[in-house]
Amino acid sequence: MTIPFTREKLGLDNWIAHAAIQQTPHAHFVAADVPAAAQRILEVSQGRCRFSVSESGPFLQFREAHAYAGELAVKFFSWNCFGKCETSVDRSPGHQINLHIPLQGSFEALQGSQSVTVAPGEMLVVSSPGVVRRRWEGPCDLLNVVISRKLAVSVFSHLADASGLLSLPLVSLDLARHATLARMIEMMVQDLGREHPSLSSPDAMPHTERLLLTLLAEALRGSPVVPQQRESVTIAPYYVRRAEEYLRDNYARKISMGELAKTCGVSTRTLHYGFAKFRDHSPAERLRAIRLMQARHAIIEARISGHKIAEIAKLVGYDNKSQFSRDYKAHFHESPSETLRAAFI
Repeated sequence: MTIPFTREKLGLDNWIAHAAIQQTPHAHFVAADVPAAAQRILEVSQGRCRFSVSESGPFLQFREAHAYAGELAVKFFSWNCFGKCETSVDRSPGHQINLHIPLQGSFEALQGSQSVTVAPGEMLVVSSPGVVRRRWEGPCDLLNVVISRKLAVSVFSHLADASGLLSLPLVSLDLARHATLARMIEMMVQDLGREHPSLSSPDAMPHTERLLLTLLAEALRGSPVVPQQRESVTIAPYYVRRAEEYLRDNYARKISMGELAKTCGVSTRTLHYGFAKFRDHSPAERLRAIRLMQARHAIIEARISGHKIAEIAKLVGYDNKSQFSRDYKAHFHESPSETLRAAFI
């Protein structure tokens, strides 16, 4: 198999060429300025990813295209820019698994005290919570394969010694050493570009998802950054996952910890212990994060809905607008009004 991947090899130019056709399964976006590119990245990342350019040279074009198949998404990003670029993503404990594959240009990824450089022919696997930054300079093409956390938990929980793979530090894989995984990704991307995809059909999709994750688990097991004696209980117990589901479904109203614990069939003490051990935060902190994420979505869409910030605060369960603004800025490092202004650029 030839490494590295290229845009042409994967058929991504064909994706883009057909993205303007009505009823296409792909979404495509083009911009020639930094604010529009930053807004688009914010939107397709559901408010989690911020893009910036410093010491800017010419910014010629940004392109983005994506397609969805079951619990998987394939996203293509292309920056024709000669400045110093950075993306910053605030990953929650329930965030999806991301596979970043550079097609042109290298990038540096940072999370906590860890730093890794990824070049064409390699793949970065991001699975743990926390802020992840990517930095690069010059033109860059990037392919992202996004795997829902729910799907990863479902598959990994049935694979021997795979539960610890859901919260690893940044892992860079040499695709030449994992040719079967690389071939699977190549086939999946090319298949999504066809008029009638086979791998993403309702009958085939569950097998496609499981095969991709099984191959990924095999590749991660061989990575030197994977501790061989990693905890075997990384997957949270049912009551923690049930609590998270209940919070997502009821975030807009007041929820007491007693109510939440009763819904999950445990004591409030057990509930707090479970969140501290498996999520590294409290149930109340998780509820606040869910509300703020929903608020960010609503603010970004305010140009369509016409909602005011005070209305959005109430819609996500905040009675006090000032408290909402403080929490929002602490979480996203910008005020609600700054997000709103960016949405109208």
